[in-house]
Amino acid sequence: MSLNHTSKYAELTDAHFTAIGKVVVEWSNIEFLLRTILARLLFTAEFLARSYTDRLTAAKVQEAIDEAVEIQRSRYGAKIVTDSILDEIAAINKKITLLRNTRNKFAHFCWCRSTDYEIFGTRFSGGVPNPKRERKDSVVLSVTELEAFYRDAYAIVDSLEKLVSKLPELEEESLNQRLA
Repeated sequence: MSLNHTSKYAELTDAHFTAIGKVVVEWSNIEFLLRTILARLLFTAEFLARSYTDRLTAAKVQEAIDEAVEIQRSRYGAKIVTDSILDEIAAINKKITLLRNTRNKFAHFCWCRSTDYEIFGTRFSGGVPNPKRERKDSVVLSVTELEAFYRDAYAIVDSLEKLVSKLPELEEESLNQRLA
């Protein structure tokens, strides 16, 4: 049974749902912009790139970005995308990796209210209980922590949008003109 459906005292409050919703929306923005950055690093029209990147997890997209950054440096000598922009991309990619652990808990844990100001999540992992996994299998988050995560994710989205604008874009219109 879902945790937040067990009793009216376990159900998340509107403040909990609002905070979680903000986190989920900003993470979606992060994933979309990561795919856009990868497309631009690979000199591919964004719509065409989505046929490939939509099948990748966010973690795999980030790995591909790291590879594309290294290819830009080693193969193209950072002549098309400058070292400073590549450094920015690598740095923000690391920040996103740090946030992913918390994001994954939202996506894969079952949640209920601990108090009006905290939520409790558990993975309901199978297998034999293990003290090492205990800390990974459950978490308590405050609304304040959720709001801080949201602010961090929001700032990352702003940074990603600025990075996208610095990268060369292969516009689909130019491809269509070549095909005509």
